[in-house]
Amino acid sequence: MTNKPTPGRLWFLMPVLSISLLLLAGRALAGYGFTFAPRGDTVQHVDPSGTGVFLFTLTNTGTASDIYRFDCRLLDSVPGWVVVYCVHGRCEEPGATAYDTVLAGASDTTPDVTVYTTTTQGEEVVCLRVRSMGDSATAESVAVHTIVGSGIDEDARLDAPEARFRVAPTLVSRQTGALVVFSTREQTRFRVTLYDAAGRLVQTIACNAVSAGRHRIRWQPERGLPDGVYLLHLSAGDESAVTKVIVE
Repeated sequence: MTNKPTPGRLWFLMPVLSISLLLLAGRALAGYGFTFAPRGDTVQHVDPSGTGVFLFTLTNTGTASDIYRFDCRLLDSVPGWVVVYCVHGRCEEPGATAYDTVLAGASDTTPDVTVYTTTTQGEEVVCLRVRSMGDSATAESVAVHTIVGSGIDEDARLDAPEARFRVAPTLVSRQTGALVVFSTREQTRFRVTLYDAAGRLVQTIACNAVSAGRHRIRWQPERGLPDGVYLLHLSAGDESAVTKVIVE
């Protein structure tokens, strides 16, 4: 025989159910949200044994205070270089996590990444990622580049007869975008297009005629573009090149 709950038992369960519903409703109405953006260039050229310092602002755009989880990853590293990231004066190396609490509507300007270089030439690419603990599906990341020696801002010899192509950073944030740099030996027409991993055309970023020399295009991913791996394709004259990029 099945025991039916008595009115007394139902009365006892009502406060528990009410509290649970209130907690769920409060979480739904909290409106967790944030922005995370660099304060300055995300690509820095430094002298040998110099230091690259990148500053960030974390803003809680939600209606409730939130805790944010930081993690730092090396996307490309140079032997001997050292990377440290700090939040509220607490510093960690890549691979370790840090946490930050920000009130609703407030901003924190303490997050930073510092790259200590040596006399070795190269490029260190560091990704700083932030995730909301109130809404774990919400995350932002910014990749920063520290360069000793040759880089995208320096003239390079052109091995190909038509075009030399580079994108920085290749881990592209919607807030900062990426810089598309290419060079041509002579006047020609060029086209920069974006394809998804299946080879489908997603966007024509630029198409124009250019004179001989070095050219730059600032690319900002469209709002509706899903996160993932894409192929950025350049055609200039009879030459073409492809670079893989990751949109986050």
